[in-house]
Amino acid sequence: MHSNVEIEARFLNLDQNKIEGELRKIGAYKKSESFFKEWIFSREDWSPLHARLRIRDDGKNVWLTYKANPTWGVDSTEEIEIESSSSEKTAQIVKKIGVPLVRYQEKKRIQYVLGDVAFELDFWPKIPMVLEIEAPSKEKVQRAAELLGLSWKDAVFVDQLWVHHDYYGIDLRKMKEYKF
Repeated sequence: MHSNVEIEARFLNLDQNKIEGELRKIGAYKKSESFFKEWIFSREDWSPLHARLRIRDDGKNVWLTYKANPTWGVDSTEEIEIESSSSEKTAQIVKKIGVPLVRYQEKKRIQYVLGDVAFELDFWPKIPMVLEIEAPSKEKVQRAAELLGLSWKDAVFVDQLWVHHDYYGIDLRKMKEYKF
């Protein structure tokens, strides 16, 4: 497995209380609750790879992440991430090298962990909760979904831009801000 590959699946339209109950039943523990401010940067010529840069700030930590999804498979997301000391200074650098800001967005996340599997309950301003399951292998993601009683046929492998667009009719590409 390449260390810059993110292996995850999303599940939509789930009940938060039921999922949190199932997570506790299988022995997962709540690791964190976060509020993220995110700045998304991209260029037109990056479109074929669905590539973007994201600055994420949770009030304590700041990360700059490059993400690309050439095929939208469970294990096709390239992700390279570094920590930064300032979201504002990081945004200045990204703009200076010619990558325009596409959107500012916010989300809330509750993360549970079971071994090397992360279960992330993401809350966005205008859609129901989205569950992301991330693990070191496709098999572990599938097994984690099974433990929660989720069907693999319901798994979604596109990023939030396309989840919003394809499942909820919200075109984030037309928004400069998406916040609570």
